[in-house]
Amino acid sequence: MYRIGQAEIKQLQQLFDSGAIFRYGSGGECDRFERNWARYVGVEHCRMTRSGTSALYAALVGLGVGPGDQVIVPAYTYMATALAVLGAGAIPVIADVDDSLTLCPKDLKRRITKHTRAIIPVHMVGLPCDMKRITKIARKRKLLVLEDACQAVGGGYEGRMLGSWGHAGAFSFNFFKNMTCGEGGAFVTNTEAVHQRGSVAVDCCSFYWNPDEEREELQFAGPNFRGSEVEGAILNVQLRRIRGMLKTMRAHKQELLQTGLEAGLESIKNNSLDYECGTHLGFLFATEDEARSFCNRLTDQGVSSFLPMDTGRHVYT
Repeated sequence: MYRIGQAEIKQLQQLFDSGAIFRYGSGGECDRFERNWARYVGVEHCRMTRSGTSALYAALVGLGVGPGDQVIVPAYTYMATALAVLGAGAIPVIADVDDSLTLCPKDLKRRITKHTRAIIPVHMVGLPCDMKRITKIARKRKLLVLEDACQAVGGGYEGRMLGSWGHAGAFSFNFFKNMTCGEGGAFVTNTEAVHQRGSVAVDCCSFYWNPDEEREELQFAGPNFRGSEVEGAILNVQLRRIRGMLKTMRAHKQELLQTGLEAGLESIKNNSLDYECGTHLGFLFATEDEARSFCNRLTDQGVSSFLPMDTGRHVYT
């Protein structure tokens, strides 16, 4: 996706010229981005963080997940999903994925116990989870839902933005994401109490730096994961471009997908193709040898490709 250009450089120059590079204050870049990102996703609240990992952690804390709780995570995800659960003091429980490479609703139901508190559906490599079935299960079992949309910035499902289906959503803006400020993240929610608790988890001293924030008391001690004005400035520019970037990417990806299908390849199931946001195009093969042979042929033609099992680690890492 798009990286950094002259518009971002100009925005940063204006920020540095202003001398107002601390996150707290009136009308800063972080405040502006939080308002704009919440509006874009279609939720009430947003808090910037230092990464997608810290966004997941803060959202879990904001939701009240902690020691003694079990949180269901998919078998195919980035390690940060489970690590955030552990960081919040809870226990990650692995559920299998289905043909879409996202959380399998059937196996999700099998993993629920009396200790289950929350579910983290992960929109891995931009592939949206079956949020209708997952949220239906969650409502029936009175479970919290935290969407891990770290790899699905700008994506949607059934007409709604990813990150707006659950009780909270987490995003990443590191270098490899659709929008980037180098390193960064954010969590979103429609619930004021979740936003306030999560904000303390992001920056337990924020109330003292910004007395205008409505917070009755400092609920608990915590770390400092707050975003910077530099990151906010870059993201405000990138947000203005995200719709155009995704439109171009979807058109190119659809063309490549159609070529693959016409050649007899089987694509990975996509639960909401109209709201595609993944930067990867995946195909399924019957064996590892077939997949590796296909990747090697692409590499020979100068096309970047990889196999998920080539990390040298266990398949679930």
